[in-house]
Amino acid sequence: MCPIGRKKSPQLGTHHFNLWYTSMYMKTILFFQSTISKSWREKLKGVIMFAQEQNWFVQVVSKSATEKEIRQAIKEWSPTGCLIDRGMNYGIAKDKFFKRIPTVYLDQEPSHPSHSRPCLLHDSGATASLAISSLFSRGCKSYAYIGTGTNLYWDRARFIQFKKETQARGATLSLLPHDGLKKAIIDLPKPCGILGANDEFAMKAFHAARSAGLSIPDDVAIVGIDNDEIYCESVTPGLTSVEPDFKGAGYRLAQMLADEIEWAKNNGGIPRRRPVVEKYGPIRIVQRGSTAIPQGVGPRVQRALEYIRRHACDEGVGLDGVIAEMNCSRRLATILFRKEIGHTILEEIHEQRFQKACHLLSHTKLPIAAVVAQCGYKSDSFLRKMFLRRTNLTLRGYRQTPNSHQMKFSSFI
Repeated sequence: MCPIGRKKSPQLGTHHFNLWYTSMYMKTILFFQSTISKSWREKLKGVIMFAQEQNWFVQVVSKSATEKEIRQAIKEWSPTGCLIDRGMNYGIAKDKFFKRIPTVYLDQEPSHPSHSRPCLLHDSGATASLAISSLFSRGCKSYAYIGTGTNLYWDRARFIQFKKETQARGATLSLLPHDGLKKAIIDLPKPCGILGANDEFAMKAFHAARSAGLSIPDDVAIVGIDNDEIYCESVTPGLTSVEPDFKGAGYRLAQMLADEIEWAKNNGGIPRRRPVVEKYGPIRIVQRGSTAIPQGVGPRVQRALEYIRRHACDEGVGLDGVIAEMNCSRRLATILFRKEIGHTILEEIHEQRFQKACHLLSHTKLPIAAVVAQCGYKSDSFLRKMFLRRTNLTLRGYRQTPNSHQMKFSSFI
């Protein structure tokens, strides 16, 4: 039966039925974007979260689409609004294509601003600053940056921020070449700290340093940006990386589009004279072995720390697995770990679990029971006691506290 008050569905092929259905029951939003990398997928997740609240249908169109394909997509879908990610190419989807369609840009090149469309920009300087702090904490003798080599605005912004902060410390900054990278890293005074434009380029420096026989992080500390686990967890020690708020950016982007749709509705489709420009920044830095291992820690304890970081939240993890990784007796493992780290192996496991719980509570909507399970606990009693002791809050209270991820904790260990 056809629902009351709705037209009967025509006999159409799958593609045309989808077009008919969305035009009948939902507002269609076109999102010109790729889903290749984690950053783009996280942005899309944020957009979809808001879209579900608004009963929008989101259709992704490749950001590498030709002008003809862009025009065809607009003609076929008749969108209520459009979102355009310009982080890798600012010029393909031109203003003129969208005319009076409410449209918002993501990561538009600041030197080529739109005079009629709102924009949400990544604060690349703030993101780089968080990454740089991890390198400065190691007291390196020299610093270097490896960029994309494509002169993208966010790449330039990260290099400029790094240069500014190194100069303020009386240090120098080198720009690493892609050709001859290995030799360039060998020639840097040690220990040195390297920031990659993103995880992909940080990994190029990682492999070049390793092939040169250099120790990571003792000789070369390396930090990336994006926290893409495909890169960060593929090596030992893992790659420290800053995680921008991509999902939050996607959600805010969709909110901005909702505002534009409402504006157009109330103003005859005429865009604003002064479009809004907002920024989003980083959520956190995920410390891994490429920076996080304390200086002077021996190889056995380094392996133990990396093992704990990767497996602390696994069900059943305990002393036996860590000791096997250290390849020594239980007594020697216990003595070495406490001597070089300052606390026990079990305390380090619980610290890693606590940090993950903090992140899940602050940045996800997972039920408390799911948070507990993902942190490796069979019941919530221990984690609840830990939170009360370190934050004076319950798990739910911590989640409801604004900016809880910026809180300072009392020592657990």
